Amino acid sequence: MSIDEIKAIVFDLDGTLIDSSIDFKIMRQRIISFLRSRGIPEEMLDADDTVTNNLGRFRSFMKARGQASILEEMEPAIDSLLIEVELENVERSSQLKGAEEALQTIREWGFMIGLLTRGSRTYTMEALRSSGLDHSHFDVIVCRDDFPASDAKPNGKAMEHVANSLGLSPGECLMLGDHPIDMLCARNAGSTFVGVLSGWSDDSTWREKECGHVIDSVASLPAWLLERKLKS
Repeated sequence: MSIDEIKAIVFDLDGTLIDSSIDFKIMRQRIISFLRSRGIPEEMLDADDTVTNNLGRFRSFMKARGQASILEEMEPAIDSLLIEVELENVERSSQLKGAEEALQTIREWGFMIGLLTRGSRTYTMEALRSSGLDHSHFDVIVCRDDFPASDAKPNGKAMEHVANSLGLSPGECLMLGDHPIDMLCARNAGSTFVGVLSGWSDDSTWREKECGHVIDSVASLPAWLLERKLKS
């Protein structure tokens, strides 16, 4: 990857730009309880797995049984449950050290800026407000509920939506994120990915996932970009 080919930086939200206020353990418990109540086989549910993966197995199960229409009817209830948990402590959201300064720097350097999150739009806008990050920092914000649920990260379509909104190809975008789901989304779309250590993943996780670029946090991004610019 030549840094000269990158025209936009796309950021994940929780664990990348802000210290997440979401209790993901509670979210998993409530989603699994909901899925059990809808007759999903116990062996398909995993309390230690992500909400994303549990919902993915549920959606595949429903489609395999030819119940896609029932799935569509259930999606609003699932989304309402997710939003409920997202908003419970949203006022506690705070930006990670150096986040705003990094956004300002890369804007001054001429990069376009995107935000791509699995959070709902309601949560995202409230979290940005509570953390003091003005939404005007971003040229485009793509949230979980802006497109069909199947398009959300780790599906590469999520990054494609961001790139299209910016008038770019995914290959002209670099994504910064804290979770392997972010990395898969970027890879599936053909975008460059940089992992951070400020959220869900530590060094061992990124090594296991063979993430080629890892930095401490968003605050380190300008220096990382400058180093590669000087090498190009």
